[in-house]
Amino acid sequence: MFIDAVLYDGRSSKEHQVVIEFTLERRVLIPSCKIDVALDEVRIESRLGNTPRVLSFPNGIRCKSRENDKIDQLLRDFGLSKSKAYKIESSWGLTMGSIVITIGFIWFMLTVGANFTANALASVLPQSTLSEVSDMTMSQLEEHYLRPSKLSDRQEKIIQEHFDKLTQGESGYKLHFRSSPEMGPNAFALPSGDIVLTDQLVALSRDNEFRDILGVLAHEKGHVVEKHSLRMAIKTGIAGVIVGYIAGDVSVIATTIPTILINSSYSREFEREADAHAVKELEKLGVSTKYMARLFEVLAKKAGESENNSSIMGMMASHPLTSERIEYFNSHAN
Repeated sequence: MFIDAVLYDGRSSKEHQVVIEFTLERRVLIPSCKIDVALDEVRIESRLGNTPRVLSFPNGIRCKSRENDKIDQLLRDFGLSKSKAYKIESSWGLTMGSIVITIGFIWFMLTVGANFTANALASVLPQSTLSEVSDMTMSQLEEHYLRPSKLSDRQEKIIQEHFDKLTQGESGYKLHFRSSPEMGPNAFALPSGDIVLTDQLVALSRDNEFRDILGVLAHEKGHVVEKHSLRMAIKTGIAGVIVGYIAGDVSVIATTIPTILINSSYSREFEREADAHAVKELEKLGVSTKYMARLFEVLAKKAGESENNSSIMGMMASHPLTSERIEYFNSHAN
């Protein structure tokens, strides 16, 4: 059997058009290049679709041929097996089975696998890494969304005292007062324990002692304790985060967290966990949860009065103020 091929001599990139002959004596001949070797000495690569097949000779010479069907035929004639990859590719049943398995694997990695990986990675990342991630995140937010706070000294003093009591005996927590017309009434926590509170949220407080704001800070502390933002960031960019973690590059996590905070991507499960944490913290401090419930009622009312108010709607999106949640806080008020 004869097949047409392109020969590379291994010394230059020049192509040589040749004809390869396979004899009944299991010899492979290329008369124009004076090649005569045993078939067993030639390595014929497996077929992959209709891509050119490569034949490697012992002296470093390589040939490429597009006559895949002829090569398959001579392999059958000489009792050599067909490529396993090509067998799978040629079988509709095996192909569909491979597609189903691939889709199932991707689904598993994006659900159960992603959750498991996110929880595992979040639990082992050292505090130094969390601080680095938070610093990078804070820098991005400062550049695009956050402005210096305009709260009065009295307001900052009362809220800071609440925060100090909330985090007493615990290291790593820090409260940042900022104004953000873009983000509106909001508060969010970074993985390191830095918590940002906007003037726009403080302005909605109906309590002179800001006990409702204390409730919000306790809620955000819950996000830190449960590593919610970090787990969401890892889930969002699971492949990139794994590679980045192995390589020591945390920039993938740092660039994902701002998107989560701004686009309000916490799940209902995470919000419930943070709410439960807030209730426990307020109970320890002897502060009623009714103040937090009232603040949520104000936010819900504001959102209802002005559906086009993007600032209020932003807070509503990041902290879903459903009647169920308001009822939850009211139920613990006493």
